[in-house]
Amino acid sequence: MNKATLTRNSDSDKETLGSLTVISDNGQRYNCKTLELLWKNNASQVSCIPTGTYTCKFTRSNRLSTEAKKDVFTYEVQNVKDRAGIRIHSANYFFQLLGCIALGNTVLDINGDHIPDVTNSKATIKAFEQFMGGEDFLLEVK
Repeated sequence: MNKATLTRNSDSDKETLGSLTVISDNGQRYNCKTLELLWKNNASQVSCIPTGTYTCKFTRSNRLSTEAKKDVFTYEVQNVKDRAGIRIHSANYFFQLLGCIALGNTVLDINGDHIPDVTNSKATIKAFEQFMGGEDFLLEVK
């Protein structure tokens, strides 16, 4: 099973920034930036998740699946204490998150609000999901 490491590098009064590194079973590497909400004691929908190791599974998201986009699958972080529905999905700004993890390729203030954002999130998520191939993996959050 592949293992990913999310290393949190900085946090502000709004968000937590970090990096994600995956080393596949065959030695290939994938790297990107991460964006999460700040730590608020693991409170649902307003906090990042606790540090620890979690299994992630590629599952259908009821929230992201709509009539227009019938079956949207994303990686779901399993067995987060007192939480459910934690996903790794696209988002450029902290205010687009409800406790999930966003991926991007760089950190930059996109919208001029003096708060760093992640860039190219949709493309980064697509590349990440292709790299992972829909396979389960272990996520270590540091």
